Amino acid sequence: MKIYLASPLGFCPEHADYRKRISDHLKAQGHEIFDPWEQKHVDQEVDVALRVCDPVERETAIRKVAAFAGRVNAEGIKSSDAVLAILDGAEVDSGTAAEVGYGAGIGKKCFGLRADLRNMGELPGLPINLQVLYFITSTGGVLFRNLGDVVV
Repeated sequence: MKIYLASPLGFCPEHADYRKRISDHLKAQGHEIFDPWEQKHVDQEVDVALRVCDPVERETAIRKVAAFAGRVNAEGIKSSDAVLAILDGAEVDSGTAAEVGYGAGIGKKCFGLRADLRNMGELPGLPINLQVLYFITSTGGVLFRNLGDVVV
């Protein structure tokens, strides 16, 4: 099965080992992983856009590369069988929530991993945002509370 790994973990280089552990855990189950943070062609285009010196041209370049990255990620979700979203932190990352919603909306089975001990849902006892939790469970997916339990 091909799994799209949705997460904000690429924003911090210190999280690279955790992302790798998650990816390795899924690969050990025989899955192929699409990790948006591993799309080097997107990184290259972002670097080019950020080097544009003229402020107006830079804004245009950034908007163009943002659309490109969004399209690559959407295609990654479309070409995957399922989405696994990393949902740790004080709030669910907005991009990760969007990836779960998009995946659920196009009929992909969605799973979540929230190893964070804190609950952050709107209602007492909810581990995550109620809408994100709904998207996961309504697709037949599961919210896992630790990496060792993740079986997709």
